[in-house]
Amino acid sequence: MFAEARTTVWTGVRRRILPLRRVSASPGSDDERQTSVTTVAPVDETERLLRRLALNDEESVGMVLASGSEAAPAPLLPKVDLLVQLGALLALGAATSSLRATVDRAIEAGATETEIVGVLVAVAPAVGLARVVSTAPRLAMAIGYDIEADE
Repeated sequence: MFAEARTTVWTGVRRRILPLRRVSASPGSDDERQTSVTTVAPVDETERLLRRLALNDEESVGMVLASGSEAAPAPLLPKVDLLVQLGALLALGAATSSLRATVDRAIEAGATETEIVGVLVAVAPAVGLARVVSTAPRLAMAIGYDIEADE
């Protein structure tokens, strides 16, 4: 029963309450009352994907893990996608080899070294000082810098 509930996705409609409007009780009557109108809007693909992921729908999770942002209804530009991936890897404290592979792909997609380091700066408030300090040398090596060398 629980497994079925976990994978069932409500893909119907969401209701939106519009502003109140005045209507007469009957034609010609001075007795007015307020009523609200409920409209039905279709669920778009982005919302449907989020619903399925939130419910741990195996097919949707597998699709997203296999294809990344290509699975999203409106995928990011390749450079932006790779910079976001890099931010996630930095936040997780990923190994230098993982950072290097993502940095190389980001550069091929048009990212600059300044943008790549900017990702580390952008995630710093979220990940904290310790993660930034421990990750910065690995990111430097992934870019090709030797930060141990004398300046």
